Amino acid sequence: MSYLSGFYLPGALTLWCALIFALCSLWGYTQVATGDGRSLLFARRAYRFYAVAVALCALVLSMALLRRDFRLEYVRDYSGMDLPTHFQFSAFWAGQKGSFLIWLVWSVVLGLLLIRTAGKREGSVMSVYLVTTLALLLLLVRQNPFVMLNESPADGKGLNPLLQDPWMVIHPPIMFIGYAASAIPFAFAMASLWRKDDSSWAAKAFPWALFGSVVLGTAILLGGYWAYKTLGWGGFWGWDPVENASLVPWLFGVALVHGLHMERAQKRYRRANLVLATLTFLSVWYGTYLTRSGVLADFSVHSFVDFGIKGWLVAILALFVGASVYLLATRLRHVETRPNEDPLLSRGSFMVLATLVVLISAVLVAVGTSAPLLTRFLENPGQVGPAYYNTVNFPLALLLALLLAAVPFLTWRENPPRELLKKLLPSGILAVVVTVVAAVAAVRDPFHLLFICLATWALGSNLQKTLELVRNGGLGAAGGYLAHVGVAVILLGVIASSAYDEATKVTLVQDQPQQVADVSLTFKRFVPRGMALDRCGEKECMEVEVKEADGRTFLTYPKLFVNQRTQQLMASPSIKSYLARDLYLSPIEFDPGDPGGGRKSVRLAANDAVELGDLQLRFLGFDLNAEGDARQQMATGGRVAIGATLEVTRAGRTERVTPVYRFVPNVAAESPPRSLPGGGSVALAALSPTDHSVTLDLAGLDATVPREPARLSLDVTKKPLIGLVWGGLYLVLVGCVIAMIHRLRQSFKIDQPAAA
Repeated sequence: MSYLSGFYLPGALTLWCALIFALCSLWGYTQVATGDGRSLLFARRAYRFYAVAVALCALVLSMALLRRDFRLEYVRDYSGMDLPTHFQFSAFWAGQKGSFLIWLVWSVVLGLLLIRTAGKREGSVMSVYLVTTLALLLLLVRQNPFVMLNESPADGKGLNPLLQDPWMVIHPPIMFIGYAASAIPFAFAMASLWRKDDSSWAAKAFPWALFGSVVLGTAILLGGYWAYKTLGWGGFWGWDPVENASLVPWLFGVALVHGLHMERAQKRYRRANLVLATLTFLSVWYGTYLTRSGVLADFSVHSFVDFGIKGWLVAILALFVGASVYLLATRLRHVETRPNEDPLLSRGSFMVLATLVVLISAVLVAVGTSAPLLTRFLENPGQVGPAYYNTVNFPLALLLALLLAAVPFLTWRENPPRELLKKLLPSGILAVVVTVVAAVAAVRDPFHLLFICLATWALGSNLQKTLELVRNGGLGAAGGYLAHVGVAVILLGVIASSAYDEATKVTLVQDQPQQVADVSLTFKRFVPRGMALDRCGEKECMEVEVKEADGRTFLTYPKLFVNQRTQQLMASPSIKSYLARDLYLSPIEFDPGDPGGGRKSVRLAANDAVELGDLQLRFLGFDLNAEGDARQQMATGGRVAIGATLEVTRAGRTERVTPVYRFVPNVAAESPPRSLPGGGSVALAALSPTDHSVTLDLAGLDATVPREPARLSLDVTKKPLIGLVWGGLYLVLVGCVIAMIHRLRQSFKIDQPAAA
């Protein structure tokens, strides 16, 4: 293959070809938008060539990763010879450059679908959409993933151990589909303002807004589950800036979906929806700036450091913000919309209030995430913790649950209070019953009881409405209410699993059962790498026996191992899921113990002593002249020998023994054993001049020296009703998919795409 100016030629050429075709397509679609219909065929063909070039670019990088071509800097930095094929492929999006490329790939794919669905707005919508994809392409031209190394190393640096999980193979690509989809409602909104044509834009943008919410919600679900089952800290959401970078656009997107629904139904809030579509897209790029410019590198372990694109990200964000603000400021007041005449007790008013609640939450989360940026000019810049997010969002969740409970039985007209209460009575009774059960079981906090009551009320009323619509043949219209059922289920799962989990730290002595609440735990053994246990994979793990109150037993395998490439200590929990709770065992520390008998390993600080049977050892200090002057040896760069003076007492006699630790240049260190009075030997396993301590290996001791069993420290957590979180998210996604298909069918009835 050919190489040119430090770049891998096939990959670099595909990038430059993509840039040329994208500019050609942009020119063609701009001509179409300004009235030259003859350019439509040229614009479409140029876009297809653009898509092919981007696909080839991704293919070249994928092949380089799969072939482990370490001549490419990106392949060297994020892959290695020991990675399985599926993790080798997931290295594609492990770094800045690859993640921008996968984002671009999905953007051009969605663009091909947008061409077929944009209809008569194709010229203006595709012009705006192409600008959003060009931003990604320019970042890749600036931060080229095909940089060549001067020399090809034998192996790469490897993939971050935390990313070596099957869920992380699929989570990032799905998230970038959601990011790419956020540009489509934005393109419709900006095209509407640009061309001063706001008729039925909401109907065309609605399915795309739903699609973006579904996909980004799926990514959040997968990311939360990955954190829960892999990281070992017992949670599914930590309010990390990278987590919030996807949550904030999703919240804005949810608000946009409801706003577009109200516009279609009542011809109102058109101006607000144009703003919401803009905020959804801009929040994606703002989150990208926060997490990829290096401004949060000191505050988030997931944040990227600055690779030289901070200025480019600022320029791109400024371009999108400037253009959006200009169009909104100059065109928004001319957009026709109906005034809000909804009575207070009506579906419209309650949906507006619910949308405002979601918007306030998005803004508060965005402000909290931006805290390091907002306080960077202070003497001690800092970030807000989970307590901030929990505090500001709890009252919003209460209000949201109340609104969700009432909306299913409200009409667009005035609703008599007595009639509304009658419809809400069955779900209200259910809410009271569940709240009483919760109070009897464990819940004592009055605000938590109110939360449970309102969330159950919302669940019951939306489930009742969903079943009613399904019985009447309105499955498509039931999608939104099913999604609301899922939201209520999530609220119940979050409050139960977060506020009422039971966590206990225990240290298990090998083969000695220990009672923890209603289960008995026994640490059975350490399972080394390569034991062919499916539960352990290719990693070391700990075998723990769990005995339940009814006598049933099972084995779990929490993992605690050192990554051989990075030398990081990694922990992964073992999770046993029951119907109403999870038993979560997360390893903290493992002490292999000591086999006893004739061998022993001990660590002593200066003047410390230890008794082993009839033998007493005291470490007096280091001897720098054990085999010559150690300082002189270090100065000349030759062999350096340091001794450790030990006072040995046995059978009433005290003698001194000085084992030696030798450092030999370009050769492994050595420590020959020294004989002990009365039998046995001692050798220096390690020494630490900084804290004046040594580690001794003793052999040939009296076999009566007691054995020290291995110990395993665990964080044992019971997570009640954690399954509601995952189940609720699935209901939300299923409901959104049903609604998306329903709205997509409706949008096709408005107009048909221009003939290809």
